[in-house]
Amino acid sequence: MNLKLVIFSGLMMALIGSVIGLAAAEMSKSRYQCCNFTKVDKGYSSAKAPRTYATIGAIMGFVIGSIQETVRSLTPED
Repeated sequence: MNLKLVIFSGLMMALIGSVIGLAAAEMSKSRYQCCNFTKVDKGYSSAKAPRTYATIGAIMGFVIGSIQETVRSLTPED
């Protein structure tokens, strides 16, 4: 098992996962908002917690990418 390749694969998938997380945060924001007073702490005026979505996507991407590369690099035993 090549450890450098496993880490590299995990980092690339973490990058892809963070981009997917940012896209999910952007898609989950409210469509219709006008001039009503809304509280900033509820996150109505922007994407809903983009940092959280990106972090979760990066962690999941790293785990999935590392596991996938580890399984791919295993050699079958006779």
